Amino acid sequence: MEYKNILAIDSSSNRLKIGMLSGGDRVVKIDELVEQSHSQIIIEKINSVFKSSGVDKMSLSAVVVNLGPGSFTGLRIGIAAAKGMVSALGIRIVGINHFEMAAYKLRNESDDIYIIVQFKKDQFFVVPVNSGSYYLQRLEVMKLEHLSDFCKKNRFAIIGLDGQLESGHELDYTNRIMYDASDLLELGTLKLEKGEDGDLAEMEPLYIQKSQAEINFELKNRK
Repeated sequence: MEYKNILAIDSSSNRLKIGMLSGGDRVVKIDELVEQSHSQIIIEKINSVFKSSGVDKMSLSAVVVNLGPGSFTGLRIGIAAAKGMVSALGIRIVGINHFEMAAYKLRNESDDIYIIVQFKKDQFFVVPVNSGSYYLQRLEVMKLEHLSDFCKKNRFAIIGLDGQLESGHELDYTNRIMYDASDLLELGTLKLEKGEDGDLAEMEPLYIQKSQAEINFELKNRK
């Protein structure tokens, strides 16, 4: 089945990214700094993309949504908007997380590259990717003070971090994986074609499968 009209939503950070693939080849996208709550503008921006692309909501084929990790509140707002449209229209939904996006962008790299995602002010998830796959079972949790040393010894890339980290650390902030709504649409389309769409009832922000006690234990033993 061909998916001609697909909407992408990313509310994982303070940049709201929304895109529409229309007619199977034309992309209209928005990438804006959110100065207020995502909830106050997300519907307005989604409607703007529909209008700019000329797509009628009833002709929407599927929705692609970022699952994070990222801003907990922002993610829930974006996912709720996506689920609302999918439920009303009876269409398919695809969830994409940051590690999956990183693996896709670095799919030609056969050696491990460690993907860094911030989940608290000074705490980070580190997950290796290679050859288009990511490995949550090898996830590590690090504080910023340890992350700098780790990155001196390993290939790494940051994703989903829109601001700079705290000063005084030698982490290369420029080593980032940049993506926009076009990338979400491209990867989402591939997943739809493979039948890898998600279950609407289970579509939630990515929760790393480690308890807070396990995370605290890892952080403590890195001191």
